[in-house]
Amino acid sequence: MQKTKEHHAIQGEFKNHFLKLKLLLGIWTGKTLITITRLLGRGGTTLPGRLALKIAPHIPSCLSGLLPEGCLIVTGTNGKTTTSALITGILKEAGYSCVHNQSGSNMSWGVVSALIAAASWRGHIFEDFAVLEVDEGAFPQVAQNVKPRGIIITNIFRDQLDRYGEVDQIRDNIIKGMDLQPEYGFEVLNADDPSLVSIEKRSGKKRLSYGLEFNPGADTFKNTGRDIKTCPLCSAKLDYKRIFYAHLGHYHCPDCGYKRQEPDVKLTECITNPDNTANLQIALPGEAIKTNFPLMGTYNLYNLLAAVTCAKALNISGTDITAALEKSIPSFGRMELFKLNSKTIVIALIKNPVGANEVLRTILNEADRISLLITINDKIADGTDVSWLWDVDFEQLSAARDKLTGITVSGLRAWDMAVRFKYSGFDPAQIRVEENAARAVERAIEDTPNGGKLFILPTYTAMLEIRRILNKKGLGKPYWEE
Repeated sequence: MQKTKEHHAIQGEFKNHFLKLKLLLGIWTGKTLITITRLLGRGGTTLPGRLALKIAPHIPSCLSGLLPEGCLIVTGTNGKTTTSALITGILKEAGYSCVHNQSGSNMSWGVVSALIAAASWRGHIFEDFAVLEVDEGAFPQVAQNVKPRGIIITNIFRDQLDRYGEVDQIRDNIIKGMDLQPEYGFEVLNADDPSLVSIEKRSGKKRLSYGLEFNPGADTFKNTGRDIKTCPLCSAKLDYKRIFYAHLGHYHCPDCGYKRQEPDVKLTECITNPDNTANLQIALPGEAIKTNFPLMGTYNLYNLLAAVTCAKALNISGTDITAALEKSIPSFGRMELFKLNSKTIVIALIKNPVGANEVLRTILNEADRISLLITINDKIADGTDVSWLWDVDFEQLSAARDKLTGITVSGLRAWDMAVRFKYSGFDPAQIRVEENAARAVERAIEDTPNGGKLFILPTYTAMLEIRRILNKKGLGKPYWEE
């Protein structure tokens, strides 16, 4: 019996040493590949994580377990990158250090690459928090691995039909991930999204919600992106008192009485300034804060509220929240601004009808004439099904064609985009097709008047390519150098 116990003890010790060696080997492999890929001008967000996970699948649970304040996961269809960047900014303002996958690489391997990049060669992490943007499909697996302290959910829209199907599948994935969170965790949900707040609250968890309370006023942009039209409880058609965009707003069901509840954190006043900043008043439990917010677009108001609500759940002061918000800058490829002499270049990622429509709404609010470059790829990270382009309201852009000084389409599906523009009402002679991304950028810049703006609307992999092209022109830096 004694020999058997000793044998098991030796086996256990050997297994622990073996797992530690695999962990270190995975970290060393990942860090080496990150260094090499960045020297080559690439991001190092996919390959290092993939190989490290093959060597040591326990890397994410081991490294995340070293964080004294735990992990925060931001998931949902739109707004993940900006929301996680805002949360990171608030935490840093409050004196915390953070691991953050700021490139937007949000699958399991992107999360692992971010953790490995932050770790030392001996396998230590010295940051306080990890703020992780996580793809909805990868959310259950990542939640199981890192055991998040907080889950922040932005919204649910139709996205990448080849991967997700319809919104019900996205919602099911989110529920699976929420079920894998420890009971001591907290949840942050968008109160204006009827599909989210109907998710049953798990016992023991703290839940906070956020929403818009101000009157949106008149808006001539058609609301064509309502992916959810029926009550999630009884399937009757939902009525709305206010709609801010898509299906986000103040809703109620006339049949079963299900309705939007007053959120814990709410935006009560929004005054837009001529420079596209906004003076905001936000009501928090027990206090109100005022701030000048520099990011444009209604969707960014929701991203802001998600970040503020998360900060409130972590008991961060209103002073730190306000200071961080006023320092906000656009996230990687999300209304990101670059200056080229007298011209302004704006990169705005598009990947689904709702997000694209909100970008178009922002463009149509521009007072001056602009040029436009749309770059569509259909790689795995973009979604291989580009049929969503037909659900984007390019017709309203066509109605304002006098605002455009030039239209260029590029990417692997450049001709699909050209056909979509033709059927939205543009004269084919107005549409320049340039499949080479570098030449497309040059042509679009030439079309941009001095003092004017060029809006570049790319899918994800196209955005990475466009940013590399601009970096070579001396505009901005690779994300790991910022």
